[in-house]
Amino acid sequence: MDIEYMTHSRDAVFKMNEPHVMALGFFDGVHLGHQSLLKQAKSIAKKLGLKFTVMTFDPHPDEIIKHETDRRYITPLDSKLERISAFGADKIFVMNFNHPFASLPADDFIKKYIVELNAKHVVVGFDFSFGYKARGDVDYLRHFRKDFEVTVISKKTRNDQKISSTLIRKLISDGDVHLIPPYLGNHYEIRGHLTGVHMKALHPDSKYIMPKPGLYQVEILSEKKTTKGLLSCSAETCQLSSSTWVPLNSGEITVKFLRQPALVRTVSV
Repeated sequence: MDIEYMTHSRDAVFKMNEPHVMALGFFDGVHLGHQSLLKQAKSIAKKLGLKFTVMTFDPHPDEIIKHETDRRYITPLDSKLERISAFGADKIFVMNFNHPFASLPADDFIKKYIVELNAKHVVVGFDFSFGYKARGDVDYLRHFRKDFEVTVISKKTRNDQKISSTLIRKLISDGDVHLIPPYLGNHYEIRGHLTGVHMKALHPDSKYIMPKPGLYQVEILSEKKTTKGLLSCSAETCQLSSSTWVPLNSGEITVKFLRQPALVRTVSV
């Protein structure tokens, strides 16, 4: 995975010698709408015989602009990069969204991070915005077609709802984890580590959005072994037990949220 971490400054120079097709977006969750965009960018790159690149941003703009320092994610950065890489990106640019970058005029963003990076075609979602106070949008990008081509991916819907990171975050927060796959493309998952002997305490990565307190049926991936279990979450702790009792060693695991049982009842574990 070829990743270039970028921090904007007036004197910083970023170059890519080879022409390429660039997908642009924040991509929290890498949901089905994002996946459509990434697949289209890769298809265009293949057709044109160019490299396929992706530019994403970290942290979320609201952490800087709205001072949401406790912002949580569907996919924290490492997880997001893994998912993007799975779509065959030749290179991923990660732009540090800091105050100087937030103040960058839309024209300067285009010049410095599209034209000077040698992108010949950019692929964005219909609601993509950029530049100071988000004054740049897809129509603004189209004014620069003498420098690069633009493809805009239309709104994607499921069950008459727009597929969006905002919708998925709400489903997670509300505990409606069983409703997530049609929008995300898979069950919502988190990473964390276990402590304890029998009833394991799960300590999630602090950047993940957590469902509301309750009991959840989950799938547990630990040391390449998968088993079903129950995760009991409160405001302070999460307790994990395996329903088939495959021993869970302390260490890093992945937990997929399947559903909340209709009734919380005693389960033999």
